[in-house]
Amino acid sequence: MERKRGLLAALFAALFVLSGCSAAEMSALYSLPQAPKEYLQLQTLIDDEIRSGSEYSAPTAGSLRQSIQLTDLDGDGVNEALAFLRNGALQPEICVYRKSGDAYTAAARIVGNGTAIGRVEYQDLNGDGVFEILVSWEVNAEMRLLKAYAISGWKPAVLLTASCADFLIGDLDANGVSDILALNLDASGGKVDMYTINKLGDVARRSAKLSASLKTAERFRIAPISGKLPAVVVEGQYSSEDSSHLLTDLIVYSGGELKNITLSSLSGDSAAQRHYAVYSTDIDGDGTLDVPFAERAISPGGSEYYVFDWYSYAGNGERVLCASTYHDYADGWFFEIPDDWKEGLAIRRESADAGARAIVFSMDDPETGEMKDRLTIYTFTDENRTERAVLDGRFALLSSGTVVYAARLAAAAGETEKQAVADRFHLISSEFNTGTL
Repeated sequence: MERKRGLLAALFAALFVLSGCSAAEMSALYSLPQAPKEYLQLQTLIDDEIRSGSEYSAPTAGSLRQSIQLTDLDGDGVNEALAFLRNGALQPEICVYRKSGDAYTAAARIVGNGTAIGRVEYQDLNGDGVFEILVSWEVNAEMRLLKAYAISGWKPAVLLTASCADFLIGDLDANGVSDILALNLDASGGKVDMYTINKLGDVARRSAKLSASLKTAERFRIAPISGKLPAVVVEGQYSSEDSSHLLTDLIVYSGGELKNITLSSLSGDSAAQRHYAVYSTDIDGDGTLDVPFAERAISPGGSEYYVFDWYSYAGNGERVLCASTYHDYADGWFFEIPDDWKEGLAIRRESADAGARAIVFSMDDPETGEMKDRLTIYTFTDENRTERAVLDGRFALLSSGTVVYAARLAAAAGETEKQAVADRFHLISSEFNTGTL
């Protein structure tokens, strides 16, 4: 054993010499990674703020929620560092540090209103090549105060002040310069304000009304509609008694104005309403937003089943049907309904035995006038799910972890018919919950 240990030691020593490594280099291989010196020095500056009574207070909304963020504000190719804090007087503030050489120095300080920082964005709003800092300061649970700060000469100056529930950044007028879209809600539904800022610092505002009966805004984003035209999408409840009552407002910039293209001048509400909690998404995969309308299907047995008709909108408010689907949220899939199935379609659920569930699509038989099964889609979750998916005329559609999905056509079907069913079958992704494209 001692001889074997000696051989291993000699072999290690030989490899060490042949590799050309020094003892210091070998030691470094086993040491913990160290942060660059400039970041350690930056941390020292922030620690000084903490010792003076401040504490970290990260933004509470949006995608930028880190307490310390790096971004190139002045366009010189070097990132500035921004620390989001609450000072000893309980005021939210942003400390901006500029890097020069290998060290950071304090460049600017922005003290906000309210008690916390909501959303923060960095964007060149006037086309001068320098990013402005946009912040929504949380005044209370209902309202935020939006401010846009210019940092020319590292002396923050307020370009814009406006109240809002939330805000977005996007080029709605397609002029190459970003606009600010601010959402406001009130008892009459609310509005969306669009702010543009020119190089002289002049601010222009345009507004569009939201649906009068809109109670909440659960989705607020910018998405392309037909023709890739950017639109502000606001979706939320229009009945305070039932969370399944949803409507969609689509707002576009057209002819120098901000317009709600889904708003009815007679009712004051969006025509895009549905008694079902499903949000707009790109259902047909063409890169543009589609809006759902829920239509109740024939449902034997008293249960309610719905087919969604999805419409794409043009900038003038005209809409075109682009898809019809049935969504089985319980089992996590949806099926594109063929056009010739829409008339007289009936849907029912069957649970024949343990580990298997089924949705059956039926249609009127023109010869007998009776309902006739057309397609059954199965969800198998038991241990024999793979084998069961191909028994009794069934064919597998998709395997997802511990679940196998299968289908069976009532009429004899070849591979072409089976593939057509498989092409129309999809899993429900997170976009149906988040509303994102």
